[in-house]
Amino acid sequence: MQYLSVKDISVKFKLSERRVQQLCDAGRIEGVQRISGVWVIPENAKKPIDDRIIQSEHNSDMISLTELCSMLSISAATGRNWIKLGKLIPQEIVKRTAFFSAEYVNTFKESLKDNNTTMLKSRRNKKYMSGNNIYNSYVSENSLAGRYVQTILDYIESNNVSIGEIEICAIVAECAAQLLLRDTIFSFSGNCLQAYLDGCLDMNGYEFLIDDLVYDKDSVLKFIHKHPTLFEITYRYEENEDVLGLLYISTKNFSSRKASGAYYTPTKVVKRLCNKLFEKNSTADKKILDPCCGTGNFLIQLPNEISVENIFGNDIDEISVKITRINLAIKFSNKDKKFLYEHITNEDYLNHGFSGQFDFIIGNPPWGFDYTENEKINLRTKYVAAVGSNVESYDVFIEQAIKDLSLNGVISFVLPEALLNVKTHMPIRKILMEQCTFQYLDFLGNAFDKVQCPCIIFQFQFTNELNCCLGLEVYDGRRQFKIDTVRDMSAECFSFLTTDEEYAVLNKIIDPVGKCFLADNAVFALGIVTGNNKEYISTIKKDFNEVVLKGSDLYKYYFNESENYIVYKPELFQQVAPTEYYRAPEKLLYRFICNQLVFAYDDHQTLSLNSCNLVIPHIKGLSIKYILAILNSRIAQFYFKKRFNSIKVLKSHIEQIPIPYIQKNQQEEILKYVEILLADRDKDYIMKIYNELDQKIAAIFNLTQNEYSIILSSMNGEKLFL
Repeated sequence: MQYLSVKDISVKFKLSERRVQQLCDAGRIEGVQRISGVWVIPENAKKPIDDRIIQSEHNSDMISLTELCSMLSISAATGRNWIKLGKLIPQEIVKRTAFFSAEYVNTFKESLKDNNTTMLKSRRNKKYMSGNNIYNSYVSENSLAGRYVQTILDYIESNNVSIGEIEICAIVAECAAQLLLRDTIFSFSGNCLQAYLDGCLDMNGYEFLIDDLVYDKDSVLKFIHKHPTLFEITYRYEENEDVLGLLYISTKNFSSRKASGAYYTPTKVVKRLCNKLFEKNSTADKKILDPCCGTGNFLIQLPNEISVENIFGNDIDEISVKITRINLAIKFSNKDKKFLYEHITNEDYLNHGFSGQFDFIIGNPPWGFDYTENEKINLRTKYVAAVGSNVESYDVFIEQAIKDLSLNGVISFVLPEALLNVKTHMPIRKILMEQCTFQYLDFLGNAFDKVQCPCIIFQFQFTNELNCCLGLEVYDGRRQFKIDTVRDMSAECFSFLTTDEEYAVLNKIIDPVGKCFLADNAVFALGIVTGNNKEYISTIKKDFNEVVLKGSDLYKYYFNESENYIVYKPELFQQVAPTEYYRAPEKLLYRFICNQLVFAYDDHQTLSLNSCNLVIPHIKGLSIKYILAILNSRIAQFYFKKRFNSIKVLKSHIEQIPIPYIQKNQQEEILKYVEILLADRDKDYIMKIYNELDQKIAAIFNLTQNEYSIILSSMNGEKLFL
């Protein structure tokens, strides 16, 4: 009996790959089998009846909105909104669920491919708008690999070549054959793969590696005969360069990678991680694992003194695993099939634990993997870090990796910076704090192509002891320092951006003596969430609408006259605060998405959207304008940056900012400066006033000139939003 892959069945059944996977997991496809962690389905298997809809003769092949959204790599919320806006038209609605015919779906997808719509242009996942991409940063700057890939992609695009898994594997196999045979006396210029498949080329013991990639030889030969140009490139071996990986990931679609949580790490980041890890840690007889190895870039960057017998890798992507085996075979001239299969495995790491076997675990665990509800339930039974409605994949990977370390073993992972300060990651921070010693933290910023997500290299040692972060080395992008003082730590937030000097200043600011806080002393409210800004927001002023502010309209102390207008009908909006908050006689508005504290004063009862939130302080004896001055000061910004280092200004952050109690006459002196900053727009003058005011506020916090200088120095390059 012939078997097909999930991908092949998804095409045959006209379902998303994710839906087919779910049907396999549920055992709803007759004859389905799991082999080496991969589902295979009999080619004569029948499409199961969709039990989510009322069956009839004509609707058995209908595609649900959920399946369509999966095909388009958009959220269900976006899909529902498109229906509401008339951009998607269901052919059938059953029990409030929208369904679409296969013909309609194909037509709709083609319209996206042909750029006949702009719906996806503004979205981060540009599945049909982006085409194929070269991820040049994946290899070294001077590598030739980018040229090879560019040639291939140019040909594919110009000749409108239909390319799928079989075709991608064929292209990779050609490159692999040439690199595997690089040291033989046989010289071959292009088309090695065809020569091998025709029986004219001896692979010198590496046959099994090529056969793994070329599992459908007839289809591959047809592809070669149709597009010989793709197989006439001559590849050159470059030490420690993952040319095969670049070929693979550049011919895959970006959105499909995001859906699986896969972000391929640039080589410069990989080298940085490896160099730092082995700078002080001995490699002698130490076992190393990359549990999410992709195509093996981390493993081929390991120091040469590490024996191949101590190198292990695993990944859920079957093709990536095949490529990793080839990469190790190339680097170490290893032809041992049994060894390569045992050391580089294709398994679900979270169900394939190694229980204390490794001295080093490295890599870039998946971010934002889209688990099914059943998978989430299973993970919650196994992992403390598997919490919330959306289980974060890198949290549970970290927890499992700690379990797989020997005592005093070390983990070094590339991770989103959000691990350090976002509330949902508190459980894994608690585990790290209680069981590990932190060795190195490197703030990389946005290191990945086409991904706006600040990330870090985080290196820590499993000691099974409570952490005090003593000895942690930190690199923040412009300076490197070591923590030599014992510090209080909290799972609420990991903030290590302070030198020992800055930490002492921070503790002085935090000292509660003579200070109060907005927690329980203020009303906080979100700006308006309309649910459809296109419908409710206008750029034209009319008699019946009024100004509504966005976060971008705000500056310290004041706001610009917005060019956005709204008719205030709270009953129509998706989310809205009580009207009396928006219409308060005095309130403070602040930017929600920002790495700076930006507060503006409003006494005109101005409306705002949810990028512009509000706070109404009510601390007895303290003027709202005095509180405004404190929140806009460099001292408050220093506190915010060093404690939270967040790109979102949250209520919980603001509530913790210390506000010194001072007498009314002292406040009046501060308010003189505030009134100028509220009224004057001369750039040089307000900068002078702001600096003078900031010195006054530093004195209120009892900071010495040296301590204030430390704050100024740490905020080099700040944006004041004045």
